[in-house]
Amino acid sequence: MIALSALQPEHQVRQLARFRWGLIAFIALAMLVAWLLAYVVSSWPLLLLLLGLQAASNVLLNLLPNTGRYSIRLYALYALGDILLLSCMLLLTGGVGNGLVALLLLPVAVSAVLLPGRLCYLVALIALLAYSLLLVLGDVGSMHSSGHSSGLSGPWLELQPEHRVHDSSASQHSGHSHGSFDQHLQQMWWAFALSAGLISWFISAQAGQIRQQARVLSQLQQQQLQQEQMLALATFAANTAHDLATPIQTMALIAEELEMPAGQQPQLADLQSQLQRCQQLVQQLRQDASSLRQPQQTEPVQAATAQAVQRWLASRPDIEAHCSKTLTDDDFALPEPQILTAALLNILDNAADASVANQQPRLDIDWQLTRAGCSIEIRDYGEGLSEQRLQELGKLPQLSEQGLGIGQFLANASIERLGGQVQRSNQQDGTLTRIFIPRGQR
Repeated sequence: MIALSALQPEHQVRQLARFRWGLIAFIALAMLVAWLLAYVVSSWPLLLLLLGLQAASNVLLNLLPNTGRYSIRLYALYALGDILLLSCMLLLTGGVGNGLVALLLLPVAVSAVLLPGRLCYLVALIALLAYSLLLVLGDVGSMHSSGHSSGLSGPWLELQPEHRVHDSSASQHSGHSHGSFDQHLQQMWWAFALSAGLISWFISAQAGQIRQQARVLSQLQQQQLQQEQMLALATFAANTAHDLATPIQTMALIAEELEMPAGQQPQLADLQSQLQRCQQLVQQLRQDASSLRQPQQTEPVQAATAQAVQRWLASRPDIEAHCSKTLTDDDFALPEPQILTAALLNILDNAADASVANQQPRLDIDWQLTRAGCSIEIRDYGEGLSEQRLQELGKLPQLSEQGLGIGQFLANASIERLGGQVQRSNQQDGTLTRIFIPRGQR
């Protein structure tokens, strides 16, 4: 579960906050160095205000509740905010002429890790537009300063006579230098665009692959945990069945030798029938266990389903069951039919107990064979289950007095082992359990 927890929204928000604190610290250090070296800045107060806004937004990021619900929007908002703040800071410190203009690639890289493909490409496009705007404003600023240079005074603007003599050659040299500088800015723009595109594509692809591998690893870990729990429960069941065999046989012999008054003969008959049923269940468990030693044989899913239902009906004569089937496609083989049988018997028993507890001893059983696979629907007439109970039932072993929990967990795990799934939903008067086994999964 470690790989999956590292991709949780809450963990990623904390990592984003730490990254932004590092970025803020680096910008503050760069500002300190620029101040010590007397670097030309348009407005130090405005620059400090922008840095304070970035720090305040990071403090707010740590205080936001339930960030997992809107994490994608939060990542996108903070990426756009960082691009805006960095662009304003660069605009005050030289624009694209500032060597730290490459910082605009950091929000692009972060969005490629945290955001889906389309959104990270959108962030990269916005970063490129911000770079282009800085490039345009830098050119406008240089033109503006050159346009007003005649109104300024200074040694660089006072042309001496000997300078005027060479004015024509200097103008030609200045025009050549200006053209080379424009070409250099265009090359920087293309380099930034290529870098932003490659970063978005490569990191986004790698992050998506990591997320997919983490999901697969999480599923494998859950399956391993489920198999370990099933093995433990199977061991407990085998030990219990072994321990119960002798006491049940002894009670059956004692019940046969009992002499009851005439008025209590029906109760004795019920006791003997229940003990006989216990003996049959233990014997059936032994047969099922011995069948596991034999090579696995396939069986048509329709035959396996019909056999399981008939076996259950024979064991529960107190239940009125309405069975129906719809066959719209060919039958298909089931590799491990005893798994489906055990799961069906468990689910049917729980459904019957729920109906009996609600004083409506009846079930509706319907199975369909379609092109997609086999679908079995079991409708009981119990009191129904709460939404929380529906979500938890079959996921983990949950002991309860009503018999719901371990049996349903084993049934779910057995069906999932066949590549199928179990869904439960409340109806107007009862619960509907739907079992689906697709074709060609195993």
